Amino acid sequence: MNGIIGSFRIGEDVSVALDALTGDPATVTAISARMKPAKVTANRIVLDDSAAAIAMQVAAQGSAGWIATLSHTATAGLTPGIYGIDARLTIGGAVEMTEQTGFIALTLAAVA
Repeated sequence: MNGIIGSFRIGEDVSVALDALTGDPATVTAISARMKPAKVTANRIVLDDSAAAIAMQVAAQGSAGWIATLSHTATAGLTPGIYGIDARLTIGGAVEMTEQTGFIALTLAAVA
């Protein structure tokens, strides 16, 4: 995937669903998600490898998967732009990464 899955305003909560497309979410013993600035290179959105990652909170969403969130106070200090979100899951001692990065846009509100 190389499209933007959502758009949020600077200073509002970011909330993104991490759906379990295969396997049993109950077998996941740990999960973390991080967000990182992205950039456009050769008409593709890619993560900015030189940028620091921002830790997100992750909560279960029943048997469907999880919700990754970043609070409005955390987004208030970010620069408008495109950001990528990835998750890291521990299943039976093995570490799995999300297969695709989800990209979101952070924009300024017309009224600040």
